[in-house]
Amino acid sequence: MDLLGLTSVVAKDFVETMTRKPKKARRNLRAQSTATADCEARRALSTTQLAFVFLCIASAVSIVLHFSVDKFPDPDVFYHFRHAELYASTSEIFRTDFPWVHYSVISKLSSDLWYGFHVLIIPFTLVGDRILGMQLAGTFVTILFLISFYAACIRLKINPALFWPFFLLFSSAFLLHRLGMLRPQVLSLGLSSLLFALLATASVWGVFLATLASTFLHLNFFFVSLLVVGVFTIVKIFTEKLLPWRECIALLGGVLAGWILRPNPMGAARILYTQLVQLTVEKIGGSPLDLAAEMSPLKLKANSNYMFLIVLLLFSLSWMLWKCRKGPALSGPSRTIFITLAALSIIFFLLSVFFARRAFDFCSGFGVLFIGLVFSNYFYRNWPARLFLVCAFLVLALYGLNLRNQVLSVGWEPNRFESTAKWIADNSNRGEIVFNARWEYFPELFFWNTKNVYSNGMDPIFQYAYDPDLFRAGHDLVTGQLGSPGFPDSYQVLKERFNARYVFLAKPFDDSLYLRLSADPRFSLRKENQYSVVFEVN
Repeated sequence: MDLLGLTSVVAKDFVETMTRKPKKARRNLRAQSTATADCEARRALSTTQLAFVFLCIASAVSIVLHFSVDKFPDPDVFYHFRHAELYASTSEIFRTDFPWVHYSVISKLSSDLWYGFHVLIIPFTLVGDRILGMQLAGTFVTILFLISFYAACIRLKINPALFWPFFLLFSSAFLLHRLGMLRPQVLSLGLSSLLFALLATASVWGVFLATLASTFLHLNFFFVSLLVVGVFTIVKIFTEKLLPWRECIALLGGVLAGWILRPNPMGAARILYTQLVQLTVEKIGGSPLDLAAEMSPLKLKANSNYMFLIVLLLFSLSWMLWKCRKGPALSGPSRTIFITLAALSIIFFLLSVFFARRAFDFCSGFGVLFIGLVFSNYFYRNWPARLFLVCAFLVLALYGLNLRNQVLSVGWEPNRFESTAKWIADNSNRGEIVFNARWEYFPELFFWNTKNVYSNGMDPIFQYAYDPDLFRAGHDLVTGQLGSPGFPDSYQVLKERFNARYVFLAKPFDDSLYLRLSADPRFSLRKENQYSVVFEVN
């Protein structure tokens, strides 16, 4: 074969080989793409299956929490459910007036701070059995909280994501008790955790929607969203030299939308000012406000049920400080996430210790996210650490459930004021005033009787802001100072100042006032049972 023929053969073979290689490469690429797609499909299926498993467990746990006891953990559940019942009628859903707390800025300003929450639970008011409806609504709220925290763990890549919502739920008997309530605070905690996760993953629309939902459901805690985004922004500027301005705008838009999307938003803003600013001023000034226990500072004791969480959080903080000094440097976004969670945990812990113990809810939420991130990044493959965490969880769950059941054994009987409240309704004219000796009686009275109106309710600061002198007169009446030298007469206060037709007392809390009214012929005992007493002002 001559040189020319040999060259042509070699060239032909080369062309055929080069032609076959791209085809083979394309076949390999298609095979790899198919394998990748199959892998992603399997991973997506696995994620969907895990989410379904989580939902089943969350539902089962929530049902047990709300249906395993026959008493309620807090009287506010009666108020929230009854207010939702009022909205259940289409013609009433935009109602603004609330005359049932007669001497209160709420009746004066006519707005609802918890409007979104009441709208949310309307479907459960359609259940024929009202007590069952409250239990179902409470179950639903707890499930939503667990789902929100689970979603936060998924977005932050905290493993195992299925575990940490339940670890938070049982992290302390104190928190377990509060998360079993039909109150908007439960959703505020879940949404604030989810808000942080959306911030950390730069989801602008997610930030807007989470903030809108949180503010719409519970206007009182709008400042939590501001605090979360504010701390995150400051940390991000220092660690990454970046300003998350889109997320900040989304936050402001969400807060404004959540505030405006209610009847009479200006009235709600003024009521909010009363509960946040004026309450703080009066509390510091020493005004005689009989506040709920959750508004008092958290007392730290070595045997406190929440001490394990505090110790575990301190260990996690110490570990991260040590790793930052000895280990490889974290990336900018990771530093932002860790530092922000640590800062938020510390801020809310200090708020709980120096101001109101209910801030510990948020310390727990952000603290568990921080603990989960530390475990997921440094201990996830460590079997002794896994075993320790599981054992600790089991102990906390058993201890928390046992302590919660002990607390609920002296909880709120759903029917304890039913007979007296209905008797008042049957023996009075619409709108006549009932003087309830303590503001915390209002939710149950309101639940069973909306024919009458009551002297105070929801929070003592609302009556104090309405008329400080009238508030002090009622306070002096209940504490036994009326009738003493320099103080007005009890009958004069009830008849002329409060214009009350009836006086409602609860046993055994108002025994002293009961004895004083019984001895005064100007008051007539009209109704009495093991739980309560009704006097008529003659």
